[in-house]
Amino acid sequence: MNPTVRFIGAGNIVKAMLGGVAMSGCYAMEQIGIFDVSQQVRDDYKKEGYMVFETIEDLVKGAPLVVVAVTPQVIGLIIDQIKSVLSEETVLISLAAGINNIWYQQRLGESCKVVRCMPTLPAQVGLGAFAVSSADTITDTDFCEVEKFLSSCGIIEEIPETLMCEVVPINGSAPAYFYHMAHVIVEEAGKMGLDKKIVLRLFAQTMKGSAEMLMNSGMSAEELEGKLRLPGGTTIAALEKMDELGFDTCLKEGIKACVDRCKVLAQL
Repeated sequence: MNPTVRFIGAGNIVKAMLGGVAMSGCYAMEQIGIFDVSQQVRDDYKKEGYMVFETIEDLVKGAPLVVVAVTPQVIGLIIDQIKSVLSEETVLISLAAGINNIWYQQRLGESCKVVRCMPTLPAQVGLGAFAVSSADTITDTDFCEVEKFLSSCGIIEEIPETLMCEVVPINGSAPAYFYHMAHVIVEEAGKMGLDKKIVLRLFAQTMKGSAEMLMNSGMSAEELEGKLRLPGGTTIAALEKMDELGFDTCLKEGIKACVDRCKVLAQL
């Protein structure tokens, strides 16, 4: 079988995406092709039932959809290998942070079909959130194929190309904020004598439910927060202390730092 979707690189985000894809059942393993510089990684994927390629050229040649899942530091080193065998019909999905669609078209030709994508780690459980921006060469048919694949492990939102760095802290990096907060809360709860495993389950389920309400209750984040900001209560005491210590400022500055770093990566 000729693999429908092929990956250059097989790091953590690819493992996460393939985990979600496998859960969905939308693609068989033999429909997925993999190339990675590590022979061990290739061998491991082959044992799982994926189609493995020994070179980038072999993977890209004749491919319908290629996911470029390498870092910005690496993409410049392999772009000539991609160019040497790239078909005009092949659609590239680029996961390289900071690298815009014009960068690809300047190096692969103006007719190059590319969709810039910011993925998220929760794709592993079928709950990815993909921000995408398409080059003007992408047809409706092309985008349907991209959408079909990405939606097998998450949701998709189209973002203007000029704002793809600005969206990184919103979806791509955001899971790390949550995981960091969970770590802090669980550790603090442990110091107070609570069982950390129980605390983690309670906190994670509470956040999962909170996210579901935010998406489906019809109420804004401010309205939902307001329901818990009861005068003289425990929640408002916590929020006021966080305000006092600059919680909002930390979030805002973290978002700015994330965007700034993305723009720096674009210059590498």
